[in-house]
Amino acid sequence: MVQDNADEYPLEHIERHSPNGFNWGFGGSGPADTALSILTDCLGMEQANQLYQLFKWEFVAGWGDEWRISEQQIREWVERVEKDLSRAGEEVRTGVILLL
Repeated sequence: MVQDNADEYPLEHIERHSPNGFNWGFGGSGPADTALSILTDCLGMEQANQLYQLFKWEFVAGWGDEWRISEQQIREWVERVEKDLSRAGEEVRTGVILLL
């Protein structure tokens, strides 16, 4: 269920990996579709396509029976990830490789 101010609506299932719908708490196909559907609702399909697998592993795979995430949390995560990816791309282009 998505809550937008006082309005609530069901999250649309974007079926890419799981014909069985949403799931969470592990790293499978249902959680991938959950991540893709949440990010598509919040960010649009283009950006969601680029980030949903990362979002699945950082959030969806670790959720328990009950969970909640806000648009603000998602947008802050996206901003951080895009900065990290941009910095990593610049390091690759300049020949700097960091091994952590």
